[in-house]
Amino acid sequence: MFKPNLHNLDRLIRVIIGIACIYVGFVNTSIISNSLISILVGVFGVVNIIAAAMAHCPIYHLAGISTYPTKPETKQE
Repeated sequence: MFKPNLHNLDRLIRVIIGIACIYVGFVNTSIISNSLISILVGVFGVVNIIAAAMAHCPIYHLAGISTYPTKPETKQE
């Protein structure tokens, strides 16, 4: 459905950050005292996990950025 624009390393980093944000935002809420900020951090983590699973980042798409490797063009003689 969406054209991939995330490299595997980028996806791995997003998963790690996403898990950390979900932990801070939803599991261990004592780290952030403001409940609204805590929820926003957790939602940010969920969004990163979804983007990593889809291999597509809408922000990258809007900015015209892609870390997804493209196949090198073959020379035709």
